[in-house]
Amino acid sequence: MKKRFTLLSLLLVCSLPIFAQNIFTAIGDNDVQGVKFLLNRGVNLKAKDQNGNTPLIAAVKNNQDRIVNLILQTDVKVDGKDADGNTALMIAADKGNDVLVGMLLHYYPNTNAHNAGGATALMMAVNSGNANAVKSLLEHGANPKLKDKQHKAAIDYAKETDKQQMASLLDNTYPVTASIKNTGGTYAIPFQ
Repeated sequence: MKKRFTLLSLLLVCSLPIFAQNIFTAIGDNDVQGVKFLLNRGVNLKAKDQNGNTPLIAAVKNNQDRIVNLILQTDVKVDGKDADGNTALMIAADKGNDVLVGMLLHYYPNTNAHNAGGATALMMAVNSGNANAVKSLLEHGANPKLKDKQHKAAIDYAKETDKQQMASLLDNTYPVTASIKNTGGTYAIPFQ
């Protein structure tokens, strides 16, 4: 009995890498344990699949919050791009996944990066209709005045698709002012 247990244990340990050989397969199968195993083994997070996706981008495209979180805890480049020039942040914004947008923003991605079509994560969040993602991106420095290759800014897309809430968010991105009351009166001081 002891020999069988030892043999079975050895077989199981040797077969673990076979089950999770490829990080993209593990991500596609939503195999959190397989991804964890591969990350612990030092898998190359700069690798790309046949579609040009990095492991982070593949996990974001599959809306796999737990796997994205695991990958972000490593030394991963959050601004890696897929074959179309999309970053993980752009994809999360385009999918309307404000949880992933928030998660990615904690790792200081370039919020103003452009894809091959010139679109930014903010433009994609506007198009997806996700007000929370738009707010988060603006709070983290996304520039609403940037234009894509069609010479359109995020507000142009909001107005085109009749997304009034998005347009009002984008219109309210003027510099913040604060009033300071002193003995001589009230003065407005712009914060830059």
